[in-house]
Amino acid sequence: MKIDELKKELQRIREQKDYVKKQLKEYADVSGYSLVVRKSNKWFQYYYRTNEGSVEYIPATNRILATRLAQKDYYIKLLKEIECQEKVIWSFVNKYSDSFIGELLKGLSDGRKQLIEPIVMPDEEFIMLWHEKYIGNENSIEISMPYATNRGERVRSKSEKILADLFNSYGLVYCYEPHIVLYNGQKCYPDFAILNIRERKTYYWEHFGLASDDNYSEKNLEKLAKYEKSGIILGENLIISTESSGVSLDIYLIEKKIKDYLL
Repeated sequence: MKIDELKKELQRIREQKDYVKKQLKEYADVSGYSLVVRKSNKWFQYYYRTNEGSVEYIPATNRILATRLAQKDYYIKLLKEIECQEKVIWSFVNKYSDSFIGELLKGLSDGRKQLIEPIVMPDEEFIMLWHEKYIGNENSIEISMPYATNRGERVRSKSEKILADLFNSYGLVYCYEPHIVLYNGQKCYPDFAILNIRERKTYYWEHFGLASDDNYSEKNLEKLAKYEKSGIILGENLIISTESSGVSLDIYLIEKKIKDYLL
């Protein structure tokens, strides 16, 4: 479950609540009245009820009062419903843990763990199997100008070093230039494969460092087309970053993508 989506929804609801409260301030002069609607034959008649309970007719010449009371009453009912939904989501978000299965297993003694077959593979075991599939550094093209990452890897560019160090700082499970096979049997080496542990989903990250170069861009558009035919789709399990001679790597955007897709 993507608890972050619920947090975004909670934020959206709170923004709606603030908006409705702000709108209600515009109706302070009629806060002591509520609208009463009655139907006579085919026509609606409008009245206002005071806090004391008396009901007064609103003539057609004062229809604006009926309109304002209807809108005010709507905002009051809407605010109650928004606050109810806010309470439901807030309670769930604060009580729910998407790691409760793994946490339960961790809390057991080693002797008990040996006797249990968990319904979900522990993270450590899953990560080990992932690394067996995505070994990394499988591109046979020599790295002519290596940059060393904080983890001691050799990468081809300064920007790739920045990316790798960011992945590492966020505690991501990743590898550099793993070997994958595309739909047509062609081998390919994406810049990074990264595991979202919570979703247990693999994402590929490609960095396009010469986006302003026409030949380079054409080549990578062709690569993206092959990726898509192979089920590696931008925004679904493929993430890209770009820079050009006039536009440097946007660290803020990189970190946002990390938070949105990989944590």
